[in-house]
Amino acid sequence: MTVELISVGTELLLGTIVNTNAQFLAEKCALLGLSMYNQTVVGDNEERLGQVLRTALGRADIVILSGGLGPTEDDLTKETVAKVCGKNLYLHEPSKKAIEAFFAHRGMEPTDNNWKQAMLPEGAIVMVNNNGTAPGIILETEETKVILLPGPPNELRPMFEESVAPYLESLNS
Repeated sequence: MTVELISVGTELLLGTIVNTNAQFLAEKCALLGLSMYNQTVVGDNEERLGQVLRTALGRADIVILSGGLGPTEDDLTKETVAKVCGKNLYLHEPSKKAIEAFFAHRGMEPTDNNWKQAMLPEGAIVMVNNNGTAPGIILETEETKVILLPGPPNELRPMFEESVAPYLESLNS
């Protein structure tokens, strides 16, 4: 099986942060016996992300995207993936409750933009984020599996180990 990585974030293109997620994901996928021929970095732009995603969907069995799942306006990954895959977003109540609990544990109130993170594509397999507020998402299309992971490494890495690796291993069995 082939996997392609798409790292989303203008800060990656500008060199503001180093893309350690791509190195981590590439190494873990190789250890799982997956072939990787392409990696792409794209900014927080719906049109360009859509183009990159359509290309990846046409040449990989599994597409893993990292970043762009946050609560701000420029976090467009989930919305763009849903649009490209023809899925509507809906309020996922367990994710909303997890966001409420995350903030309550810190003695804070979520703001309206935080509920954006609980809007998930129809038919998604939801991965719990034990270290942040953005749930991970797996969308299974007829041809491709699309995996969305949060950008912060302290969220991405444990989610990959806890949820994505076992999922990918199940595809190989």
